Amino acid sequence: MYDRTRPGDLSNAAYSLYLSEHGRILSEVLIDAGHGTMQSLIGSRNRIPECICLTHAHMDHTLSVDWLVQSHRRGAGNSSPYPVYASKPVFDSFLRSYPHLAEFVVHLGLEFGVTQVMEHAPGFRITAFPVYHGPSTPGASMFLFETEHRRVLFTGDLLSTLLRQKDLGFLSESDLVVTDANNRFPWPRTNHWSIAGHPEHWRERGPVLEEFVALFARETILAPYRGDYGAFANNPYYAELMEGGALSGQSFTLVEFLEKIQPRRVMPVHYSGAEDLRHSGESQLTRSGLGDWLENVLLKAGIGSKVIMAESGQTITIT
Repeated sequence: MYDRTRPGDLSNAAYSLYLSEHGRILSEVLIDAGHGTMQSLIGSRNRIPECICLTHAHMDHTLSVDWLVQSHRRGAGNSSPYPVYASKPVFDSFLRSYPHLAEFVVHLGLEFGVTQVMEHAPGFRITAFPVYHGPSTPGASMFLFETEHRRVLFTGDLLSTLLRQKDLGFLSESDLVVTDANNRFPWPRTNHWSIAGHPEHWRERGPVLEEFVALFARETILAPYRGDYGAFANNPYYAELMEGGALSGQSFTLVEFLEKIQPRRVMPVHYSGAEDLRHSGESQLTRSGLGDWLENVLLKAGIGSKVIMAESGQTITIT
């Protein structure tokens, strides 16, 4: 939740995913590292995760990486570079913002649609998929993490999915989806998708969203990759995505996405609601209010996912 009067809430653009046994952490992955992430890590388990995965390079998702990397190198006395998993465009954008970290990190490149064993986080596998989060975020990604028994999807920030039809089957029935829910209702200029498509008819696309979808085309999603990223945009994943009118089947709201993949649980994060108030005349909800509203939406949409509303810094066991 983005309550800007509570500094602790500003760490919500970061998540730790870890394997434990008898209370001992075996392996830990950090997903993004926004405001206050290091304070949260110190206040919880006071350990440095084995690696970090970056969904995109916006500063509200990367501001704590400097402290993280320096802590790894100096505080722990570890001279090895810190592992950063990301698509190449995200990593390149990250280094442009933090060029002084170039010699202290190692890039573990992620190829969209290809599952990789995480050598720096034993027990985890990762599969990255592209998302559209506007023209300023080339290479923005969602991540599916798998262990021997669990599957967790982090959508990162997005305005639309960029998935092939076969990817939906691969993502279906995940144990948990942690998803961008900045707004309840569409306002695409924020470059975030909404939970529902219309203030009154949640499963339908209202005029604001319909206007954006009508303009959504190959040129829209490739725009962030022009120049240095031309070769990346023409990789095999994108070539396959463009075949057979795949763009017309993308999800532009959380409800549309959940209907397709039906996860066991869903955790909305990154909620502000400011655009709902400003452009739809809808109130900004409290944490519990958003949870109740979303449960009602999913029930009426025939989606069986259980809703989890997490507090900042809360630990959740994925059973």
